[in-house]
Amino acid sequence: MRRDPLHQVSAGGSGAGDRRPPVAGGGTAWLGVAARVAALLVGATLALLPFRARPTLAGAAPPVRAAYFYSYMDTSHVDSLAAHGISRAIVKFNADSLDARGRAEFARLGRRAAVLGMELAPDWLFQSPPRLAARPGGRRYTWGRNVVESEAPCPLDSAYWQSALIDRAEEFLSAAPSLKRVAVDLELYHGGRPHYDAGPCRCAFCLKEYAAGTPGLEGRDPSRLSGLLGYEEARVAGILRPMLEAFARRHPGVRLEVLDLDLDSFVHRALGRALARTGIPTTDYTERSYTAGAATLPAARQRLRAIGLGSAPLVGGLWLKRFTPTALVPAMRAVEAGADGWFIFTTYSLWLDPQKLTGPYTLLGSPSDYWSALARASAAP
Repeated sequence: MRRDPLHQVSAGGSGAGDRRPPVAGGGTAWLGVAARVAALLVGATLALLPFRARPTLAGAAPPVRAAYFYSYMDTSHVDSLAAHGISRAIVKFNADSLDARGRAEFARLGRRAAVLGMELAPDWLFQSPPRLAARPGGRRYTWGRNVVESEAPCPLDSAYWQSALIDRAEEFLSAAPSLKRVAVDLELYHGGRPHYDAGPCRCAFCLKEYAAGTPGLEGRDPSRLSGLLGYEEARVAGILRPMLEAFARRHPGVRLEVLDLDLDSFVHRALGRALARTGIPTTDYTERSYTAGAATLPAARQRLRAIGLGSAPLVGGLWLKRFTPTALVPAMRAVEAGADGWFIFTTYSLWLDPQKLTGPYTLLGSPSDYWSALARASAAP
């Protein structure tokens, strides 16, 4: 399931048929006031709530309680999140580089989060049309019988990995040297595949590299190259390891977190193994739980163990559209009991005027009821 399904939501947009994240312009003054009033009312009643969070062992990290939202949203939303028990903000930056506007948004949200004691994890897409345009046209993800994903980079393109992973992470770290975590999303928003999940890349470059030095392989039907998948997975991990080692030297202790790191695709496995091999701390924000909740978490944990990241924090996502406010509370508690915490996709739905919500952002109840549910699930003993 795609974390950001087909949409283009603005203050008056329909959301149909566009894969880009929502644009700026949402959020109304009356909704911000209502949220702050609700926060005060909820805060006064938290002591009466029956929920008791799982005990935190001495020295253990507290459970992650995070919200996923967009960089252009105002700081009053950060205030509302903090008032309702959210301790981490996964902030999606839509632009392909951290331009002047992005830096201003990052600084504004970062300052407010710091005041409130909230962690900030800037998030970006690995898929970047401008960065891809700078690469040779033949270096595109090609699968099946010559199906070319013209908007998806070849996974063995080391220069693209440097640009879209390392350089992008360092844009944020340069803007905020004290930052402790960044998050990359490998999802392919543009093209026919949502991920690198159609098997190995069969572009001319990959086939030539695989066949080099092996008599009899050149010119063979790519679909009959049974060793290609394993070769490419190892090759991607080999490309990433020196990059990640250099990154770790420049930014010791910084977490390179991934959305859906547990996805069973050769690129995700390679990145996970490279992170494990280099010792860079990471976190998996999994979407498996978006609609099914905690029942999917054992499978996600198993996938992390398989790539050497069994001890990496696992944070289960919950999609607001799929849960009523009443059902959301037990779902959040179950995810927190079965993982290292949860994140909400997306509190944008609680920021925009409810009458303007469309598609994946619509709700099954009032925003105030959802805010109350967040506060209840986040309440400490």
